[in-house]
Amino acid sequence: MGIALVLGMFAGLGLFLVVLGLLPAPVRLGDALASLDRRPPRNVLGPPPTKRRVNLPLTAEQQRLLSMQGRDAGDFFTEKLILGTTGLLLPAVWVLLQVVLGQPLSALPLVWTPVGAVVGYFLPDLRLRRGAAQQRRATNDAIHTFFDLVALERLANASAAQATAAAAEISDAPLFRRISAGIERARMEQVPPWAELRAIAEEWRVPELADFADVMQLEEQGAALAHVLQARVKELRDAHLTRVKIEASEASEQMTLWMTIPAMLLGLAFLTPALLRLTSM
Repeated sequence: MGIALVLGMFAGLGLFLVVLGLLPAPVRLGDALASLDRRPPRNVLGPPPTKRRVNLPLTAEQQRLLSMQGRDAGDFFTEKLILGTTGLLLPAVWVLLQVVLGQPLSALPLVWTPVGAVVGYFLPDLRLRRGAAQQRRATNDAIHTFFDLVALERLANASAAQATAAAAEISDAPLFRRISAGIERARMEQVPPWAELRAIAEEWRVPELADFADVMQLEEQGAALAHVLQARVKELRDAHLTRVKIEASEASEQMTLWMTIPAMLLGLAFLTPALLRLTSM
């Protein structure tokens, strides 16, 4: 009865934490004003408030990847804490199940307690690095979609700044939110947004956005470069399509080896009886 009560308390605590995590956190006034402040200019989404208050150990590369995923340091370290705690408690849960089932006890599972905690703590870092390639592809798709939207806005006789701002507000993707926040900050400071776009291009490692900012700045200064923008967008999209085809071709070539292994095993299966007969003669 006591063990069942303890398990029920753990289950209730887990359910409470899940519900608490799903609730939207209220936005602090200082954090909202800091997102419009120009300090630091390289990252409007970070460093997040949690990192500023408790100085979480987060590298610049991890912060960049988290920004590309639309996450903050608090969410990342919460995941690390949950997985680390899970790895720490799994051996104890196993021992508890053995007690409930009446099996003989062994202290061997408890030896794996620190190993499980370390693996669970560093698992989010591995997942973050493994998802970098996928985030890069998503960012490339988002930036080319953004260029197309800006070109459509320009065809509707919107100004360069208006077309850029309207295109950034269409999607809720992390890159669109980052561009929209940078444009809003530039609007509050009453300066052109092109410097912000160049900073975003350097921060997210998207050089196409810097080229786009150069073209739009020249067009805003009076140069009729609408056709140049469309040509540049087409050129960037063709280059992106070429890179995707090359990656697909490389992936197909890598799969060729694994496709030949079943054929080799099948041929070996046919040759084995004949070889055994020859060796037995």
